[in-house]
Amino acid sequence: MGDYLISLDLFDNADMTDIDRNITKYVNSNVACIIRVLLDFLEDNNGFTPEDFLPYNNLRIDNSTWTEMVYDLYDIIRSDVIREWIKPKYEYLLYVILQWWDDCNDSWDDLLPNKLDNSLVAKIQVEYALEDEHTYVLNAITDFDEYYYILFADHDFLPENLERLITIYLRNPKLFKVFFADVDLNEYHDLMPKDLQEQFDEVNYKTVELTKNNLSEPSLLKDLLFCCERLQANHSYKESPEDDMNDFIRDLLTAMGYDLRDQTRQGSSPGGKQAGEVDLLIKVEKLPYSIIESLKLSSVNETYISEHIDKIYKYDTLGNSCNFIISYVKIKGFLQFWERYTLYTKFYKYPFELTQFTVCQNKQYSELKLAVAELKRNDTITKLYHIAIHIPS
Repeated sequence: MGDYLISLDLFDNADMTDIDRNITKYVNSNVACIIRVLLDFLEDNNGFTPEDFLPYNNLRIDNSTWTEMVYDLYDIIRSDVIREWIKPKYEYLLYVILQWWDDCNDSWDDLLPNKLDNSLVAKIQVEYALEDEHTYVLNAITDFDEYYYILFADHDFLPENLERLITIYLRNPKLFKVFFADVDLNEYHDLMPKDLQEQFDEVNYKTVELTKNNLSEPSLLKDLLFCCERLQANHSYKESPEDDMNDFIRDLLTAMGYDLRDQTRQGSSPGGKQAGEVDLLIKVEKLPYSIIESLKLSSVNETYISEHIDKIYKYDTLGNSCNFIISYVKIKGFLQFWERYTLYTKFYKYPFELTQFTVCQNKQYSELKLAVAELKRNDTITKLYHIAIHIPS
């Protein structure tokens, strides 16, 4: 293998060991093989074009430009220098190439073209055994699904995430810079949908008042998961108290156009006293729409979880169609925690009849888990979404 350059979201590039470099080379060698196969298709003159591997192209980038970008990306990966980052348009291209390769292969064994050298496996097990009881590094580089994460520092380039970022910026550029100080939207210009691109070009540094006029349960869930992902990726919050994390979620939702209020001022808390934790009430046209309750956990503390679930329904006097409970989880065995948490909440004695409990499969975010309890309240189904965010040390 030659020297390859796309850095991995596994290591500190300023302090890489020889093992880290060899791991980076291995992952990039797999990506290089995948892109080489794609280039073979593009070069065969068999009618295969970028439209055959790209999602719906609303970016107004022509096929010849996409093809040139594939060649550029191939050269980037085969460079002699490890780059700390690549432009968002190449991140997006790499992501959709991985998706195309995933769709092309029926066999799990064929997804990674190169086998990992046994001597490197042994070194990884020794190097990371004390740091990671589940040898996360070894699992990450040998599981193709993990390539969607380790090859990217974030997923801001994906359409839904980018649209949210642009909308927040258009509403309040100053607040955007507070939340996303390291994001330069100009770098994403080529990836912007045409309508948002035009608005971005027109206003740039002007404040635009945009309201959340398309609120629905699915859109609220997606926006809340986006906020959770941003919190989880923000290293400054890894040791923060619960209130600071709640404030982050609240302020980001506000920046996205939601009408939020401090829910502790309405209803009754356990024991009939006002609670100290921050709870959020989302309102639509001055009417309650949904409650968001948060808690910080280092284990499945059944008493603490029970208090927060019961608190939601003490506050929810009207019967919202959906409510949310967010757990900030600081624990090593996150998957084991989630299994115990869902077992407890599945058989929990809710104040209303539980008709269905679903643990959702979410491939986009490995550090976020989601489950939903459907409750029958006066012949109407209401939902309680359980969200768990892994806050690693």
